[in-house]
Amino acid sequence: MKDETKLFYDLTAEKTADEWYKNDILLPTIKDFISLLPAKPRILDLGCGPGHESMRLESLGAKVVGIDFSRECIKVAKRRCPQCRFEVMNFLKLDNKLGKFDAVFACASLIHVTENLLETVLRNVADLIAKKGYLIAIVQDGWGINENWSTLEVSGRRIRREVHCFNKEYLVINAQRVGLCFIREGYLDKSLFEQKWRNYIFQKV
Repeated sequence: MKDETKLFYDLTAEKTADEWYKNDILLPTIKDFISLLPAKPRILDLGCGPGHESMRLESLGAKVVGIDFSRECIKVAKRRCPQCRFEVMNFLKLDNKLGKFDAVFACASLIHVTENLLETVLRNVADLIAKKGYLIAIVQDGWGINENWSTLEVSGRRIRREVHCFNKEYLVINAQRVGLCFIREGYLDKSLFEQKWRNYIFQKV
């Protein structure tokens, strides 16, 4: 079965927005991250989906640009969170026209990057981070593809949406290669931690 990640997010954009605009489980995580940044930071929401966490970042004073390769997600984000800027964009082809950012917020987005492309994506991300700026990477702990999360049923059809797990060592090594130094683990709600989510914070050196 071919990977249909983009199709999955196109088909579930509105439903995801309905669920996550009212779910603030990541708000303490965002507050913890924002505490590291200057006042009114410029933040890139990498893989923003329909914009729910972009909305929370903006509510805490950030100037947010959200990008996603799902056109439907970006349509929903623009409608539901007009105070932020949103662009359709692929991680592998990040555009320098976006400018530099004080931080990049990558929540459950790097999980769709294959192991052999992780360094390339992190390099693209690092190029957009200002010196001494930060990256927060919320990923699934482990190694390889999480099969339980990768084949799902949407609107009566089975869709393959590969979820890639990374252990801390592999993520840190790849980040170091592109000038991103591991700082510490960030806050995550206990329920998310138990689901094997991990929150790693890096700084550009």
